[in-house]
Amino acid sequence: MSNLRVAYVINDAAFFVSHRLPLALSTIQKGGKVIVITGQNINKILEDEAIDTLRKNKIEYKCCMFSQGFINPIFEIVGLFQLIYFLWVFRPTTVHSVTSKGNFMAAIALNFIKKTKIIISISGLGTIFTGHTTLKKSIFLFIYKSILKILYFRLNYTIIFQNQDDFKKLETILNLNSNNVVFVPGSGVNTTYMSPLKNKTEEMNILLPARILFEKGIYEFFEAAKIVKNKNLKANFYIVGDNNSLNPSCIKKEEINSWVKQGFIHYLDYQKDIKSLYDKTRIVCLPSWREGFPKVLMEAASCGIPTVTTDVPGCRDAIIDKKTGFLVPLKNPKAIADKIEILIKNKELQKRMGKAGRLLAIRKFDLKTIIPQIVNLYV
Repeated sequence: MSNLRVAYVINDAAFFVSHRLPLALSTIQKGGKVIVITGQNINKILEDEAIDTLRKNKIEYKCCMFSQGFINPIFEIVGLFQLIYFLWVFRPTTVHSVTSKGNFMAAIALNFIKKTKIIISISGLGTIFTGHTTLKKSIFLFIYKSILKILYFRLNYTIIFQNQDDFKKLETILNLNSNNVVFVPGSGVNTTYMSPLKNKTEEMNILLPARILFEKGIYEFFEAAKIVKNKNLKANFYIVGDNNSLNPSCIKKEEINSWVKQGFIHYLDYQKDIKSLYDKTRIVCLPSWREGFPKVLMEAASCGIPTVTTDVPGCRDAIIDKKTGFLVPLKNPKAIADKIEILIKNKELQKRMGKAGRLLAIRKFDLKTIIPQIVNLYV
C-alpha cells in the first residue's frame, strides 16, 4: 500500500478524531499517506484538541471555509475551491468522505479531479432528512438530491451504508448501482478499552450521551425522567454532549438549564473522558429519531451496559431487542420511562443484558473487525 494516498473529507476534525481516526492510523501503518480536510467547527476548544491529536499522530491537516450548514454562500463557495485545491496538491488515490456535508462537497470537488476513487460513508442521513419540515428545507432538499444525482453518475464511487433503511432511502433517490454498495455496521469500537467495570457503583445513573439536538431525543429523555422521578424511583438522569453547534436543531443552553432547575436531569456538557462516565452508568438511553449506526450504543454494549433506544433506522440495528436492551416507539417518553423502570427494578436483568451486549460488541463492533472492511476498499 506504499502508493496509497487517502484524503478524508469531513465536517470537522473533532468528529474525525472521535469516529474515524483508527482508519487513518491503519492506513499509515500499512505504508499509505493520509490527509484530513475539514470545514469549520464553531466549538474551537474541541476542534483545537482534535487538530492537536492529528498533529501528534503526524497526520496532515487542512481546513476549508465551509461550515456544517449552509450559513454563508460565499464561505461555502470559497471552501469548495479550497477543497479542490488541497485535493489537487495532495493528489489522492482515494478520497473517503463522511457526513452529509462532507459527502456533498467531496462529490463536487472530485468532478474537477479525475481518476480518483471515492468512498462515501453514509453515517446517517443528517438533519436534512430528519426533523421538522419547512418550505426552505424542502426546497434545499430538492436541490441537494438533484445535484447528487448528477454528481454520483460521473464518479468512481463505493458507498458504505451502516443500515438497510438508509440504503433503501437513497436508492430510490439516486438510482444507486448495488454493485457499488457495501454494508459496514458503524465505525467500530475499541472493545479492549471500552470494557465493563467489575465493581460498578450502586447508584442508578442513566445516561444520554449525544449532541444536544432535538433529533437525538433529548426532549423525550427529559419527559421520561420526569415520569420516572414522579414515581419516586431512585435514579439520576444525565445528559452529556456538545451544545455549541450551527445545526438548526440545536437546543439552546437556556432551555437545557431550565430543565436542570426543575430537578429532573443533570447536564454535563461535552465530556472528553466518556469511558469514566460509562463506568458510573447503569443504563444508557438514546431516544434518537434516526441514526446511521450510533457509536453510543456500540460503546454501551462494549461496556456491558443495557440500553433503551428507539425502534428507528440505525438504533434498531445496534441492539438485540429484549436481549441487549429495549426498543421503544419513536417520540414516546412513557414507553422510554416504562423500560427504564423495568431495568431499575431488575438488577439481574441489567447484568444479563449487559453481558449479552458485551458479547455482541466483541463479535460485531470491534475495530479489528470493522477497520479491515473499510481500509480494503481504499486499494
